[in-house]
Amino acid sequence: KEDNIAFLRKIKISFYAIDEAHCISEWGHDFRPEYRRIHPIVERIGKAPIIALTATATPKVQRDIQKNLDMMDATVFKSSFNRSNLYYEVRQKTDDVDKDLVRYIRTMEGKSGIVYCLSRKTVEDLAATVCVNNIQALPYHAGMDAATRSANQDAFLMEKAQVIVATIAFGMGIDKPDVRFVVHYDIPKSLEGYYQETGRAGRDGGEGQCISFYSQKDIERLRKFQQGKPVSEQEISNQLLFETQSYAEASICRRKLIMHYFGEEYKQDNCGNCDNCCNPKPKVEAKREMKLALEILEEIGDKFKIDHLVSVLMGKVTALIKSYNHNKLEVFGAGQDKDARFWNAVIRQALIMGFVDKNIENYGLISIN
Repeated sequence: KEDNIAFLRKIKISFYAIDEAHCISEWGHDFRPEYRRIHPIVERIGKAPIIALTATATPKVQRDIQKNLDMMDATVFKSSFNRSNLYYEVRQKTDDVDKDLVRYIRTMEGKSGIVYCLSRKTVEDLAATVCVNNIQALPYHAGMDAATRSANQDAFLMEKAQVIVATIAFGMGIDKPDVRFVVHYDIPKSLEGYYQETGRAGRDGGEGQCISFYSQKDIERLRKFQQGKPVSEQEISNQLLFETQSYAEASICRRKLIMHYFGEEYKQDNCGNCDNCCNPKPKVEAKREMKLALEILEEIGDKFKIDHLVSVLMGKVTALIKSYNHNKLEVFGAGQDKDARFWNAVIRQALIMGFVDKNIENYGLISIN
């Protein structure tokens, strides 16, 4: 690396372009510590204009990129996160999920698709299951030898296989414009990852269906994977996972939720191209509950996360609640007639409607707008 720096110092650098810049931020879905060293290396080589590029940056990640690269005064160019041709749907993941998946792929006969799984073993097993059902499918993951991986990718690009079953190792640099569906067999670890992976559908502007299978068991399994990792890493992973869970369990427009997550307002109430808008779930009047949640948030202040507010509402005594004496508040437990899922939905609506803000510096903390 020192040789590279010495070589680059001898030539005139006109500007630096940093691709996949979300990797700089710990809150980016693909954080890579080596990206943190880019700025010190640039300083050693010689200053020149910098451009940082990414397709997935929340306001928090965007700020981290700018701070780390010492470009807080840089001009920011942002296009819309709305992919209007993509249809979003979340389906309940049951014990018959393999049958449900095969049934779905059959409805997309002759159309190319990607099925994402979290583990290599699931990729192998699922690809075999799909093939047994007379659907041309191939596996793809980082544990395969390079030649097989490359051959399977080429077969998919050349339409010799209808479906590629893959881990997130598949997709970087893949530019197949006519992918008609992206299925998440396992719910992803973050909304950034989800958005990037679903974005591989419909790149030609044609229809793209984004189907995710979701179960509470998957969330619990992903949380278990975090055990043993540094506390700060667990904290970030759990917060990103909470956002994914909120998306999966939401009853409001999924497009509105995705765009809000990336700091963009989607003003329509019905996008007409997601399951919640096409088949609205029954609604209940929750003005009283919303008012209660906001009043308690105002009382406890802006140093806490959503799960803490939910615990106060439900009257759950945690170590943090005891340390702040929140269990002694008059309002403690005022919402115990409703469960955590209900209160999370109320607070999610409060965020979307602009009654509550997320703290960009201390991600996860919320405050009254």
